[in-house]
Amino acid sequence: MTILFRAITVLAGACLFYGTALGSEHKFSDRYVMEIDPAAKQQLGENVYSEVAAFFHAAEVAIETKNLKALMELYSDNYKDGEHDKKSAEKIWERIFAKFSAMTTQHTMQIANVAADKNMVVLRCSGLLLGVPDTSKGLITVDNWAMQDHVLVKEAGKWKLIGTYGTERKRLWFDKPMHPLF
Repeated sequence: MTILFRAITVLAGACLFYGTALGSEHKFSDRYVMEIDPAAKQQLGENVYSEVAAFFHAAEVAIETKNLKALMELYSDNYKDGEHDKKSAEKIWERIFAKFSAMTTQHTMQIANVAADKNMVVLRCSGLLLGVPDTSKGLITVDNWAMQDHVLVKEAGKWKLIGTYGTERKRLWFDKPMHPLF
């Protein structure tokens, strides 16, 4: 009887913990879209593919919840995008978070390159960063990009963005051309 009671107690505790974890899980915006070419699973393998998808989902949660610390943890300390580094990317995200609400992203990605050891992945991406600057104006495009290469590297077991490359162009109220993350 004691063993059965302990088993029921452990099971009940696990259900309570699991239920609480599910209840606190972030629900993505209805406007969030992430499409990765299905061929990527074959190129990367199921584990690496899932890890890369989880990286972008974590970035989306950080953007939608305006969690600057969580978002910046996705950047490599060696991040480079033209003249920008991790510190300037953080300042840009601070400005974006201060100005916009109801933020979300949309991505369409395909694998452009994969290192032999699968510790570096280059994803060619087109997409949008959307937000609401003022409730009277509604949702607008904060940033958009076409055929930008996002370079992810595995550092200490975690995927990090080390750079974004593509054709430079001026973007909404940035003093230098930049696509800050996606």
